[in-house]
Amino acid sequence: MTRPEMPRTGNLQTRKQAVVRGAIWNAAIELFHAASFDDVTVEQIAVRAGVSRRTFFRYFSSKEDLMASSVKSYGNALMVAIASEHSECAPIDVAKRAILQVLHPYLPSTERVIQIARQSASARNAQLRQTPMVQEGLANAFAARVNRGGSVCIEDRILASITLFATGLSVEIWVEEKHQPFAEIVQDVFRRLSRVCLSGNPEDS
Repeated sequence: MTRPEMPRTGNLQTRKQAVVRGAIWNAAIELFHAASFDDVTVEQIAVRAGVSRRTFFRYFSSKEDLMASSVKSYGNALMVAIASEHSECAPIDVAKRAILQVLHPYLPSTERVIQIARQSASARNAQLRQTPMVQEGLANAFAARVNRGGSVCIEDRILASITLFATGLSVEIWVEEKHQPFAEIVQDVFRRLSRVCLSGNPEDS
């Protein structure tokens, strides 16, 4: 869960739209974090963002759609990072590198999103509804990386599931461990995943 990403290219209108979309998202997250997702209204978000209610609905269909947009943004960024990785790395290492590349810059905002989701079942469900689409997109990205675009195999789906699981677990640990180095946490999560998958048992320590 990242905030909507600002495009670095595109025409002036596209960039302006991205600025407005980002302003609405930031205003909403601030309000959800300060109060609660369930109590904040669309009108309050629009006022905080400095836009009209009509403008809000040009960009998001509801509060739930806004909350889910962070999952979509993260998923899309991960797909690009995975599909464009042409190194000889093992696929599991590609997943690890993609998580670090995409998520690390957005950890502060991601922490807030997690806190909001923990406090509201509605916010949490809005995010969870995006998971199947993101997972399918990641599977396609793994397939495209090895020139199997359009031909997704079970290994691609497994890798997609592992990527999402490792993301959520790594961020949760980062929050609980009071912001220990994120790269170290991700490395440790993947090391333990490999151990469990190979041996079927967690390590003794």
